Amino acid sequence: MARYCWYLLWIVLLPVVMVGCATRQYSDAAVVAVSGECDRQFLRWRNQVADGDRFDAQDWSPPGFPYLRVDRFLASFDLVGLTARQRRDWLTRAHSKAATAWRYEMQGGPAEATQWLEGLQGCADRAIAVLASEPGFWPRLAEAAQVPDSYSTGARVLGLYPLVSPIIRWRATAAMGELADQFGHYNARAGWRTYLPDQAVTGERAVSEAFPRDSLGVPVLDDQARRALFQRHAPGWRIETRDRNDLPGVPARDDNGDLRFSPGSVVYTQLGYVYQDGIILPQLVYVLWFAARPAEHWLDIYAGALDGFVWRVTVDENGEPLVYDTIHPCGCYHQWLLVDGGLRQDGSVDYIAERLWLLGSVPSPGAAPTLSLSAGEHQLVDVATRGSNPQGQTASYRLEPLDGLRGRSPAGGRLYGGDGLVAGSERPERFLLWPAGVPSAGGMRQWGHHAVAFVGRRHFDDPYLLERYFLSPR
Repeated sequence: MARYCWYLLWIVLLPVVMVGCATRQYSDAAVVAVSGECDRQFLRWRNQVADGDRFDAQDWSPPGFPYLRVDRFLASFDLVGLTARQRRDWLTRAHSKAATAWRYEMQGGPAEATQWLEGLQGCADRAIAVLASEPGFWPRLAEAAQVPDSYSTGARVLGLYPLVSPIIRWRATAAMGELADQFGHYNARAGWRTYLPDQAVTGERAVSEAFPRDSLGVPVLDDQARRALFQRHAPGWRIETRDRNDLPGVPARDDNGDLRFSPGSVVYTQLGYVYQDGIILPQLVYVLWFAARPAEHWLDIYAGALDGFVWRVTVDENGEPLVYDTIHPCGCYHQWLLVDGGLRQDGSVDYIAERLWLLGSVPSPGAAPTLSLSAGEHQLVDVATRGSNPQGQTASYRLEPLDGLRGRSPAGGRLYGGDGLVAGSERPERFLLWPAGVPSAGGMRQWGHHAVAFVGRRHFDDPYLLERYFLSPR
Protein backbone atom coordinates (compact mmCIF):
# COMPACT_ATOMS: atom_id res chain seq x y z
CA MET A 1 0.00 0.00 0.00
CA ALA A 2 2.81 2.42 0.89
CA ARG A 3 4.54 1.66 -2.40
CA TYR A 4 1.29 2.33 -4.27
CA CYS A 5 0.95 5.70 -2.55
CA TRP A 6 4.48 6.68 -3.61
CA TYR A 7 3.74 5.70 -7.22
CA LEU A 8 0.53 7.74 -7.11
CA LEU A 9 2.43 10.72 -5.68
CA TRP A 10 4.97 10.60 -8.50
CA ILE A 11 2.20 10.39 -11.13
CA VAL A 12 0.56 13.48 -9.65
CA LEU A 13 3.79 15.45 -9.32
CA LEU A 14 5.43 14.47 -12.62
CA PRO A 15 3.56 17.11 -14.68
CA VAL A 16 4.55 19.71 -12.08
CA VAL A 17 8.19 18.67 -12.39
CA MET A 18 8.04 18.88 -16.16
CA VAL A 19 6.50 22.36 -16.06
CA GLY A 20 9.15 23.53 -13.59
CA CYS A 21 11.95 22.29 -15.87
CA ALA A 22 10.94 24.13 -19.02
CA THR A 23 13.39 23.57 -21.87
CA ARG A 24 14.65 26.15 -24.33
CA GLN A 25 14.90 23.63 -27.16
CA TYR A 26 12.98 24.17 -30.38
CA SER A 27 9.23 23.61 -30.04
CA ASP A 28 7.24 21.32 -32.33
CA ALA A 29 4.50 23.98 -32.65
CA ALA A 30 3.45 24.88 -36.19
CA VAL A 31 5.41 27.79 -37.65
CA VAL A 32 3.48 31.06 -37.58
CA ALA A 33 3.27 33.40 -40.61
CA VAL A 34 4.78 30.95 -43.14
CA SER A 35 3.91 27.39 -44.14
CA GLY A 36 4.57 24.72 -46.74
CA GLU A 37 8.22 24.43 -47.69
CA CYS A 38 9.28 26.78 -44.87
CA ASP A 39 7.59 24.49 -42.35
CA ARG A 40 9.67 21.61 -43.69
CA GLN A 41 12.89 23.61 -43.63
CA PHE A 42 12.45 24.63 -40.02
CA LEU A 43 11.55 21.04 -39.10
CA ARG A 44 14.69 19.72 -40.81
CA TRP A 45 16.84 22.28 -38.97
CA ARG A 46 15.23 21.46 -35.63
CA ASN A 47 15.76 17.72 -36.11
CA GLN A 48 19.41 17.94 -37.21
CA VAL A 49 20.24 20.30 -34.34
CA ALA A 50 18.55 17.95 -31.85
CA ASP A 51 20.28 14.88 -33.31
CA GLY A 52 23.66 16.57 -33.00
CA ASP A 53 22.91 18.03 -29.57
CA ARG A 54 23.91 21.46 -30.86
CA PHE A 55 21.00 23.62 -29.65
CA ASP A 56 22.17 27.05 -28.49
CA ALA A 57 20.22 27.74 -25.30
CA GLN A 58 21.29 31.32 -24.61
CA ASP A 59 18.02 32.92 -25.75
CA TRP A 60 14.43 31.68 -25.74
CA SER A 61 12.98 30.29 -28.98
CA PRO A 62 9.27 31.26 -28.86
CA PRO A 63 7.07 28.26 -29.79
CA GLY A 64 5.78 28.76 -33.32
CA PHE A 65 8.37 31.45 -34.09
CA PRO A 66 11.65 29.57 -34.73
CA TYR A 67 12.99 32.52 -36.73
CA LEU A 68 13.03 34.69 -33.57
CA ARG A 69 14.91 34.50 -30.24
CA VAL A 70 14.26 36.65 -27.20
CA ASP A 71 15.95 37.36 -23.89
CA ARG A 72 14.26 38.76 -20.80
CA PHE A 73 14.85 42.29 -22.02
CA LEU A 74 13.12 41.81 -25.38
CA ALA A 75 10.31 39.92 -23.65
CA SER A 76 9.71 42.92 -21.37
CA PHE A 77 8.09 45.02 -24.11
CA ASP A 78 4.31 45.32 -24.48
CA LEU A 79 4.31 43.64 -27.87
CA VAL A 80 0.62 44.14 -28.54
CA GLY A 81 0.92 47.89 -27.99
CA LEU A 82 3.90 48.52 -30.28
CA THR A 83 3.62 50.89 -33.21
CA ALA A 84 4.43 49.71 -36.74
CA ARG A 85 7.93 51.15 -36.53
CA GLN A 86 8.49 49.66 -33.09
CA ARG A 87 7.35 46.26 -34.35
CA ARG A 88 9.98 46.43 -37.11
CA ASP A 89 12.73 47.42 -34.67
CA TRP A 90 11.72 44.69 -32.21
CA LEU A 91 11.63 42.05 -34.96
CA THR A 92 15.04 43.14 -36.20
CA ARG A 93 16.53 42.58 -32.76
CA ALA A 94 14.71 39.27 -32.16
CA HIS A 95 15.66 37.86 -35.55
CA SER A 96 19.27 38.95 -35.15
CA LYS A 97 19.41 36.79 -32.03
CA ALA A 98 17.94 33.84 -33.95
CA ALA A 99 20.38 34.23 -36.84
CA THR A 100 23.28 34.35 -34.36
CA ALA A 101 22.07 31.16 -32.67
CA TRP A 102 21.75 29.43 -36.06
CA ARG A 103 25.36 30.22 -36.90
CA TYR A 104 26.53 28.59 -33.68
CA GLU A 105 24.19 25.62 -34.13
CA MET A 106 25.59 25.12 -37.62
CA GLN A 107 29.13 24.62 -36.29
CA GLY A 108 29.96 20.94 -36.24
CA GLY A 109 26.82 20.11 -38.21
CA PRO A 110 26.44 18.38 -41.58
CA ALA A 111 28.04 19.91 -44.65
CA GLU A 112 24.59 20.83 -45.97
CA ALA A 113 23.93 23.09 -42.97
CA THR A 114 25.32 26.15 -44.76
CA GLN A 115 22.90 25.68 -47.64
CA TRP A 116 20.02 25.00 -45.24
CA LEU A 117 20.83 28.21 -43.40
CA GLU A 118 20.30 30.20 -46.60
CA GLY A 119 16.85 28.67 -46.93
CA LEU A 120 16.02 29.43 -43.29
CA GLN A 121 16.99 33.05 -43.80
CA GLY A 122 14.68 33.35 -46.81
CA CYS A 123 11.78 31.89 -44.83
CA ALA A 124 12.57 34.16 -41.90
CA ASP A 125 12.51 37.23 -44.15
CA ARG A 126 9.06 36.25 -45.44
CA ALA A 127 7.70 35.55 -41.96
CA ILE A 128 9.05 38.78 -40.51
CA ALA A 129 7.53 40.79 -43.37
CA VAL A 130 4.16 39.26 -42.53
CA LEU A 131 4.51 39.91 -38.80
CA ALA A 132 5.61 43.51 -39.37
CA SER A 133 2.42 44.28 -41.33
CA GLU A 134 -0.09 42.08 -39.48
CA PRO A 135 -0.65 43.15 -35.83
CA GLY A 136 -3.17 40.32 -35.46
CA PHE A 137 -0.32 37.85 -34.92
CA TRP A 138 1.16 39.82 -32.03
CA PRO A 139 -1.03 38.64 -29.13
CA ARG A 140 0.12 35.10 -29.91
CA LEU A 141 3.73 36.26 -30.20
CA ALA A 142 3.46 38.13 -26.90
CA GLU A 143 2.37 34.92 -25.17
CA ALA A 144 5.04 32.77 -26.83
CA ALA A 145 7.84 35.25 -26.12
CA GLN A 146 7.67 34.96 -22.32
CA VAL A 147 11.03 33.54 -21.22
CA PRO A 148 10.71 30.71 -18.66
CA ASP A 149 12.50 31.35 -15.41
CA SER A 150 15.57 29.38 -14.40
CA TYR A 151 13.93 27.60 -11.47
CA SER A 152 12.26 24.21 -11.23
CA THR A 153 8.87 24.43 -9.54
CA GLY A 154 8.73 20.66 -9.47
CA ALA A 155 11.96 20.43 -7.49
CA ARG A 156 10.61 22.94 -4.99
CA VAL A 157 7.42 20.92 -4.57
CA LEU A 158 9.25 17.62 -4.12
CA GLY A 159 11.88 19.24 -1.90
CA LEU A 160 9.28 20.72 0.47
CA TYR A 161 10.63 24.18 -0.26
CA PRO A 162 8.45 26.04 2.30
CA LEU A 163 9.96 23.89 5.06
CA VAL A 164 13.61 23.99 3.97
CA SER A 165 13.78 27.59 2.74
CA PRO A 166 14.35 29.01 6.27
CA ILE A 167 17.43 26.76 6.57
CA ILE A 168 18.69 27.85 3.16
CA ARG A 169 18.04 31.49 4.08
CA TRP A 170 19.99 31.13 7.33
CA ARG A 171 22.96 29.48 5.63
CA ALA A 172 23.03 32.01 2.77
CA THR A 173 22.94 34.89 5.23
CA ALA A 174 25.88 33.45 7.17
CA ALA A 175 27.95 32.77 4.04
CA MET A 176 27.35 36.17 2.48
CA GLY A 177 28.00 37.86 5.81
CA GLU A 178 31.41 36.21 5.98
CA LEU A 179 32.23 37.47 2.49
CA ALA A 180 31.15 40.99 3.42
CA ASP A 181 33.33 40.88 6.55
CA GLN A 182 36.47 40.01 4.58
CA PHE A 183 35.85 42.70 1.95
CA GLY A 184 38.52 45.34 2.48
CA HIS A 185 40.11 43.29 5.28
CA TYR A 186 41.52 40.30 3.46
CA ASN A 187 44.88 38.83 4.44
CA ALA A 188 46.47 37.25 1.38
CA ARG A 189 48.38 33.99 1.74
CA ALA A 190 49.98 34.08 -1.71
CA GLY A 191 51.44 36.66 -4.10
CA TRP A 192 49.40 38.92 -6.36
CA ARG A 193 49.31 39.16 -10.14
CA THR A 194 47.73 42.18 -11.80
CA TYR A 195 46.08 42.21 -15.22
CA LEU A 196 45.32 45.51 -16.95
CA PRO A 197 43.37 45.99 -20.19
CA ASP A 198 45.20 46.54 -23.46
CA GLN A 199 45.11 50.16 -24.67
CA ALA A 200 43.41 51.24 -21.45
CA VAL A 201 41.34 54.43 -21.64
CA THR A 202 42.18 56.15 -18.38
CA GLY A 203 40.53 59.38 -17.35
CA GLU A 204 39.04 59.95 -20.81
CA ARG A 205 35.39 60.09 -21.79
CA ALA A 206 34.57 57.40 -24.33
CA VAL A 207 31.07 58.86 -24.70
CA SER A 208 30.62 62.60 -24.94
CA GLU A 209 26.86 62.77 -25.39
CA ALA A 210 23.73 60.72 -24.80
CA PHE A 211 23.38 57.50 -26.77
CA PRO A 212 21.24 57.56 -29.93
CA ARG A 213 18.15 55.39 -29.54
CA ASP A 214 15.81 53.43 -31.77
CA SER A 215 12.01 53.65 -31.71
CA LEU A 216 11.91 51.27 -28.72
CA GLY A 217 14.16 53.54 -26.69
CA VAL A 218 17.06 51.07 -26.84
CA PRO A 219 20.53 52.67 -27.04
CA VAL A 220 22.05 52.12 -30.47
CA LEU A 221 25.77 51.33 -30.18
CA ASP A 222 27.76 50.68 -33.32
CA ASP A 223 30.85 48.47 -33.11
CA GLN A 224 33.17 51.39 -32.45
CA ALA A 225 31.01 52.88 -29.68
CA ARG A 226 30.58 49.48 -28.07
CA ARG A 227 34.30 48.75 -28.07
CA ALA A 228 35.08 52.18 -26.66
CA LEU A 229 32.52 51.78 -23.88
CA PHE A 230 33.79 48.34 -22.89
CA GLN A 231 37.39 49.51 -23.06
CA ARG A 232 36.69 52.55 -20.91
CA HIS A 233 35.09 50.55 -18.10
CA ALA A 234 37.33 47.47 -18.32
CA PRO A 235 38.58 46.90 -14.75
CA GLY A 236 42.01 45.96 -13.58
CA TRP A 237 42.26 42.50 -12.00
CA ARG A 238 44.50 41.88 -8.99
CA ILE A 239 44.43 38.14 -8.38
CA GLU A 240 45.98 36.32 -5.45
CA THR A 241 47.79 33.52 -7.30
CA ARG A 242 48.49 30.32 -5.41
CA ASP A 243 48.51 27.83 -8.30
CA ARG A 244 47.33 27.31 -11.86
CA ASN A 245 43.68 27.49 -10.76
CA ASP A 246 44.16 31.23 -10.21
CA LEU A 247 45.32 31.93 -13.76
CA PRO A 248 42.65 33.34 -16.08
CA GLY A 249 42.03 31.69 -19.42
CA VAL A 250 39.76 30.02 -21.94
CA PRO A 251 37.31 27.21 -21.06
CA ALA A 252 36.57 24.60 -23.71
CA ARG A 253 35.41 21.03 -24.28
CA ASP A 254 37.01 18.35 -26.44
CA ASP A 255 35.35 15.90 -28.83
CA ASN A 256 35.13 13.31 -26.05
CA GLY A 257 33.06 15.66 -23.89
CA ASP A 258 35.84 16.43 -21.39
CA LEU A 259 36.41 19.98 -20.16
CA ARG A 260 39.65 21.67 -21.15
CA PHE A 261 41.20 24.94 -19.99
CA SER A 262 43.95 27.02 -21.58
CA PRO A 263 45.55 29.78 -19.46
CA GLY A 264 45.52 33.13 -21.19
CA SER A 265 45.04 36.82 -20.43
CA VAL A 266 41.51 37.22 -21.76
CA VAL A 267 38.29 38.67 -20.33
CA TYR A 268 34.94 38.09 -22.03
CA THR A 269 32.28 40.76 -22.56
CA GLN A 270 28.50 40.75 -22.87
CA LEU A 271 26.19 43.73 -23.47
CA GLY A 272 22.84 43.86 -21.71
CA TYR A 273 20.10 46.39 -21.00
CA VAL A 274 18.13 47.40 -17.94
CA TYR A 275 15.38 49.88 -17.04
CA GLN A 276 15.80 52.71 -14.56
CA ASP A 277 12.91 55.15 -14.17
CA GLY A 278 11.59 53.85 -17.48
CA ILE A 279 14.83 54.69 -19.34
CA ILE A 280 16.78 51.85 -20.96
CA LEU A 281 20.45 51.81 -19.94
CA PRO A 282 23.38 49.68 -21.11
CA GLN A 283 24.98 47.11 -18.83
CA LEU A 284 28.57 46.09 -19.49
CA VAL A 285 29.42 42.56 -18.36
CA TYR A 286 33.00 41.29 -17.94
CA VAL A 287 33.61 37.56 -17.37
CA LEU A 288 36.88 36.07 -16.15
CA TRP A 289 37.29 32.27 -16.23
CA PHE A 290 39.50 29.99 -14.13
CA ALA A 291 40.31 26.29 -14.50
CA ALA A 292 38.67 25.25 -11.23
CA ARG A 293 37.72 26.09 -7.71
CA PRO A 294 40.02 23.68 -5.84
CA ALA A 295 38.88 21.91 -2.71
CA GLU A 296 39.99 23.49 0.55
CA HIS A 297 39.29 20.25 2.44
CA TRP A 298 37.86 16.79 1.75
CA LEU A 299 34.26 17.91 2.37
CA ASP A 300 34.34 21.09 0.30
CA ILE A 301 30.93 21.12 -1.39
CA TYR A 302 31.77 24.20 -3.47
CA ALA A 303 34.79 22.76 -5.29
CA GLY A 304 34.73 21.64 -8.89
CA ALA A 305 35.98 22.11 -12.44
CA LEU A 306 35.81 25.63 -13.90
CA ASP A 307 35.18 28.78 -11.93
CA GLY A 308 35.01 32.44 -12.75
CA PHE A 309 34.02 35.93 -11.83
CA VAL A 310 31.42 38.22 -13.43
CA TRP A 311 31.68 42.01 -13.04
CA ARG A 312 28.83 44.20 -14.31
CA VAL A 313 28.81 47.96 -14.81
CA THR A 314 25.49 49.75 -15.32
CA VAL A 315 26.09 53.13 -16.97
CA ASP A 316 23.88 56.19 -17.39
CA GLU A 317 22.90 57.87 -20.65
CA ASN A 318 26.35 59.42 -20.97
CA GLY A 319 28.32 56.31 -20.14
CA GLU A 320 29.05 57.17 -16.49
CA PRO A 321 28.90 54.30 -13.95
CA LEU A 322 25.75 54.14 -11.81
CA VAL A 323 26.23 50.88 -9.91
CA TYR A 324 28.39 47.75 -9.94
CA ASP A 325 27.28 44.21 -9.21
CA THR A 326 28.90 40.81 -9.47
CA ILE A 327 28.26 37.08 -9.48
CA HIS A 328 30.18 33.92 -10.27
CA PRO A 329 29.27 32.07 -13.51
CA CYS A 330 27.09 29.74 -11.43
CA GLY A 331 24.84 32.69 -10.52
CA CYS A 332 26.07 32.46 -6.94
CA TYR A 333 27.33 35.23 -4.63
CA HIS A 334 25.39 38.15 -6.07
CA GLN A 335 26.83 41.32 -4.51
CA TRP A 336 26.44 45.05 -5.14
CA LEU A 337 28.67 48.12 -4.91
CA LEU A 338 27.08 51.54 -5.11
CA VAL A 339 28.92 54.41 -6.82
CA ASP A 340 29.04 57.84 -5.20
CA GLY A 341 26.69 60.05 -7.18
CA GLY A 342 25.07 56.98 -8.78
CA LEU A 343 22.08 54.87 -7.75
CA ARG A 344 20.88 55.18 -4.15
CA GLN A 345 19.36 52.75 -1.70
CA ASP A 346 15.57 52.80 -1.57
CA GLY A 347 14.42 53.35 2.01
CA SER A 348 11.28 51.31 1.37
CA VAL A 349 13.29 48.17 0.55
CA ASP A 350 14.35 45.74 3.27
CA TYR A 351 17.66 44.66 1.72
CA ILE A 352 18.28 41.99 4.34
CA ALA A 353 14.88 40.40 3.82
CA GLU A 354 15.34 40.61 0.04
CA ARG A 355 18.80 39.00 0.35
CA LEU A 356 20.42 41.85 -1.55
CA TRP A 357 24.03 41.94 -0.42
CA LEU A 358 25.51 45.45 -0.48
CA LEU A 359 29.27 45.69 0.04
CA GLY A 360 29.18 49.47 0.39
CA SER A 361 30.05 52.26 -2.02
CA VAL A 362 33.07 53.43 -3.97
CA PRO A 363 34.03 56.91 -5.21
CA SER A 364 32.90 57.82 -8.70
CA PRO A 365 35.99 56.75 -10.63
CA GLY A 366 37.86 58.76 -13.21
CA ALA A 367 38.97 55.38 -14.54
CA ALA A 368 37.75 51.83 -14.09
CA PRO A 369 38.62 50.35 -10.68
CA THR A 370 40.95 47.44 -9.92
CA LEU A 371 39.29 44.35 -8.46
CA SER A 372 41.11 42.10 -6.00
CA LEU A 373 40.15 38.40 -6.05
CA SER A 374 41.14 35.77 -3.51
CA ALA A 375 43.03 32.62 -4.43
CA GLY A 376 41.03 29.44 -4.90
CA GLU A 377 37.60 30.83 -4.02
CA HIS A 378 37.95 33.80 -6.40
CA GLN A 379 35.88 36.08 -4.19
CA LEU A 380 35.93 39.87 -4.45
CA VAL A 381 37.99 41.05 -1.47
CA ASP A 382 38.68 44.67 -2.40
CA VAL A 383 38.04 47.37 -5.00
CA ALA A 384 40.63 50.11 -5.47
CA THR A 385 40.87 53.22 -7.60
CA ARG A 386 43.10 52.68 -10.63
CA GLY A 387 46.37 54.57 -10.57
CA SER A 388 48.36 53.10 -7.69
CA ASN A 389 51.41 51.06 -8.62
CA PRO A 390 50.42 47.38 -8.88
CA GLN A 391 52.22 44.89 -6.65
CA GLY A 392 53.73 41.70 -8.01
CA GLN A 393 53.71 40.58 -11.64
CA THR A 394 51.74 42.65 -14.15
CA ALA A 395 50.33 41.64 -17.53
CA SER A 396 47.87 43.03 -20.01
CA TYR A 397 44.67 41.30 -21.06
CA ARG A 398 42.46 41.48 -24.13
CA LEU A 399 38.68 41.71 -24.39
CA GLU A 400 36.76 39.07 -26.34
CA PRO A 401 32.97 38.67 -26.84
CA LEU A 402 31.41 36.10 -24.53
CA ASP A 403 29.57 34.84 -27.61
CA GLY A 404 32.89 33.34 -28.67
CA LEU A 405 32.25 30.51 -26.20
CA ARG A 406 28.99 29.55 -27.91
CA GLY A 407 29.12 26.93 -30.63
CA ARG A 408 32.11 24.70 -31.22
CA SER A 409 35.03 25.39 -28.87
CA PRO A 410 38.73 25.37 -29.89
CA ALA A 411 39.01 21.87 -28.40
CA GLY A 412 36.32 20.56 -30.76
CA GLY A 413 33.30 20.13 -28.47
CA ARG A 414 30.65 22.53 -27.22
CA LEU A 415 31.14 24.15 -23.83
CA TYR A 416 27.45 24.73 -23.11
CA GLY A 417 24.74 22.11 -23.27
CA GLY A 418 21.27 22.46 -24.70
CA ASP A 419 20.06 23.17 -21.15
CA GLY A 420 22.39 26.16 -20.79
CA LEU A 421 24.60 24.34 -18.25
CA VAL A 422 28.27 23.39 -18.44
CA ALA A 423 28.41 19.62 -17.96
CA GLY A 424 31.37 18.54 -15.85
CA SER A 425 31.31 21.66 -13.66
CA GLU A 426 28.80 20.24 -11.17
CA ARG A 427 29.32 20.90 -7.47
CA PRO A 428 28.43 18.61 -4.55
CA GLU A 429 26.30 21.45 -3.12
CA ARG A 430 23.63 20.62 -5.70
CA PHE A 431 22.62 17.62 -3.59
CA LEU A 432 21.86 19.95 -0.67
CA LEU A 433 20.30 22.85 -2.56
CA TRP A 434 18.09 21.10 -5.09
CA PRO A 435 14.93 21.92 -3.04
CA ALA A 436 15.63 25.60 -3.88
CA GLY A 437 14.73 24.77 -7.48
CA VAL A 438 18.04 25.91 -9.01
CA PRO A 439 19.19 23.22 -11.47
CA SER A 440 22.72 22.03 -10.71
CA ALA A 441 23.33 24.64 -8.02
CA GLY A 442 26.96 25.76 -8.11
CA GLY A 443 27.55 24.57 -11.68
CA MET A 444 28.65 26.95 -14.41
CA ARG A 445 26.05 28.12 -16.93
CA GLN A 446 25.47 30.10 -20.08
CA TRP A 447 24.41 33.73 -20.20
CA GLY A 448 20.65 34.07 -19.62
CA HIS A 449 20.50 31.15 -17.15
CA HIS A 450 21.77 32.81 -13.98
CA ALA A 451 19.32 32.39 -11.14
CA VAL A 452 20.82 34.50 -8.33
CA ALA A 453 18.60 33.70 -5.34
CA PHE A 454 18.04 30.40 -3.54
CA VAL A 455 15.11 31.88 -1.63
CA GLY A 456 12.55 33.52 -3.89
CA ARG A 457 13.17 33.90 -7.63
CA ARG A 458 15.55 36.41 -9.15
CA HIS A 459 17.63 36.49 -12.34
CA PHE A 460 20.83 38.33 -13.08
CA ASP A 461 19.46 39.52 -16.44
CA ASP A 462 16.12 40.75 -15.08
CA PRO A 463 15.59 44.10 -16.89
CA TYR A 464 13.63 45.49 -13.92
CA LEU A 465 16.19 44.57 -11.27
CA LEU A 466 17.43 48.11 -10.66
CA GLU A 467 14.02 49.79 -10.62
CA ARG A 468 12.88 47.27 -8.03
CA TYR A 469 15.62 47.97 -5.51
CA PHE A 470 17.32 51.32 -6.16
CA LEU A 471 16.58 55.00 -6.70
CA SER A 472 18.07 57.19 -9.40
CA PRO A 473 20.67 59.86 -8.51
CA ARG A 474 19.27 63.05 -7.04
